[in-house]
Amino acid sequence: MSQRVAVSKVQRGDIEAAVRQVISLAGGLKEIIKHDSRVLVKPNMLRPASSGSGLVTDARVTEAVTRIVLELGPRSVVIGDGAGAGYDFPGANTEEAFKASGTLEVANRLGVELRNLNRDRFEEITIRQPHVMEKVRIAKTALESDVIISVPVLKSHIRTHVTLSLKNMKGVMPGTEKRKTHRLGLDLAIVDLNSVVRPSYAVIDATVGMEGLWQYPQDRKEVGLIIAGRDALAVDIVGTSLMGIDLNKVMHLHYLAQKEGKTADLEHIEIVGEPLERHRHHFKTGFQAFEERFPGVHILQGESACSGCTNELVSAITYMKEAGYGKGLEDLSIIIGNPTEPTVSAKTAVLGKCAKDFQDLGHYAAGCPPKEEAMIRALCQACAADYDQVIATRDDARHKLWQSSDALLER
Repeated sequence: MSQRVAVSKVQRGDIEAAVRQVISLAGGLKEIIKHDSRVLVKPNMLRPASSGSGLVTDARVTEAVTRIVLELGPRSVVIGDGAGAGYDFPGANTEEAFKASGTLEVANRLGVELRNLNRDRFEEITIRQPHVMEKVRIAKTALESDVIISVPVLKSHIRTHVTLSLKNMKGVMPGTEKRKTHRLGLDLAIVDLNSVVRPSYAVIDATVGMEGLWQYPQDRKEVGLIIAGRDALAVDIVGTSLMGIDLNKVMHLHYLAQKEGKTADLEHIEIVGEPLERHRHHFKTGFQAFEERFPGVHILQGESACSGCTNELVSAITYMKEAGYGKGLEDLSIIIGNPTEPTVSAKTAVLGKCAKDFQDLGHYAAGCPPKEEAMIRALCQACAADYDQVIATRDDARHKLWQSSDALLER
């Protein structure tokens, strides 16, 4: 497997030209895509958000990759993903993510099927020599694809430090199956998953990245690059280094490298195109950003806490602050997961199924994860804040974000 990874700069806003260049520099797709190939183009549609936000794969990158695939004349092409666990319910589901990002428009323009993998038929696969997942349910579309091209967006992550082409494969796990990876151990589960559905090729959308708490626009990072290569592990190592994140802390890269007799470092990777040193950034981790932004909020979490709760929590707290309740958040205790003997303040919210045993300690929001509205209600009750005002602030922020997506894609 090739260890060559290419890096290209987006010039004068021409994303398609950069994608074509980077794929060409990395060796192209002709060797892996044949006339009888069934191809899955797998962007990151975490939740409804606009292209250019850094939260989801820019639809223009997805379009460029898909056009290149179509030019090779494969048997079939599908653009598919499943939104993150907790987002696939009416009003905030995968279809809304496709629409908000402009990916639906791209699929219609290219005449390519768009598929919600959360609701796809699935097959339960037994994993040989697993780390933590003996069995896993995988969308049939992914299992039946001869070629999978992972097209993530450049992001840091609150638990795994980075979320790139390997972690992006979680989108082929239908619906709530994704949650088991957090309970069992996310880094090792990513390795198990990729032993079943490893990307054939990876193209990282590094036009705009997202750091810290994934709050738009505070955590959005202009980068202006595209990264590509045949070896997803090598591509993710380069993406991690570009973000200035310590490779030694990204455990799923190390676990997978060890499994394949490799090392998770840059030494054995041939980087072509733009020099990495010229473009290196410093992306904050989720906890670094949280401590800076909400110094008075104390999160008490056990090992069972997953990003389903943490992602919803960060959004809910941010909307409360934007609604004018920043001071009200001071000395707020929040329990998620199953912490050992938590010590709480007078203002306490208890969130999620895993924290159910502590519901008597504060205002409780049930669910796995709780819906955003339920979290906001529990936080408002704990802080004596106006729920309707916070929801109105959230709805206004979402409307503006989706409007920015429409304007971007009309350029």
